[in-house]
Amino acid sequence: MAERTILLVDDDDVFVEAVSAVLEGRYRVRRAANGTEGLRMIAEERPDLVILDVMMDHLSEGFDVARKLRNDPATADLPIIMLTGVDQVYNLRMEVDESWVPCDRYLEKPVAPGELLEQVSEVLGE
Repeated sequence: MAERTILLVDDDDVFVEAVSAVLEGRYRVRRAANGTEGLRMIAEERPDLVILDVMMDHLSEGFDVARKLRNDPATADLPIIMLTGVDQVYNLRMEVDESWVPCDRYLEKPVAPGELLEQVSEVLGE
């Protein structure tokens, strides 16, 4: 079976390096620093899964990217895992409404490496 590709869209370089290190044993990881770059990379080469940060260039950028992907017939079925540290930054608990944030999983940072691998595997149907 061909190696699956994950696009990691996050503006935190340290987090991106850590998550990449966890995933690269099993997957090919591509990286984008923001939503605009992520959307461009998806158009160039469709990944098997997108892992999106919520807050990048603006507070809801990840949500905006997820909605764009879901509203485009070419990417509507692309699996998305949202990761956010918003609870830590703002000391509040976000409740996710699937109609507002159309993603397959919503995980809080920091996510344990084993948990991340398990969620990725489940979303990819492995």
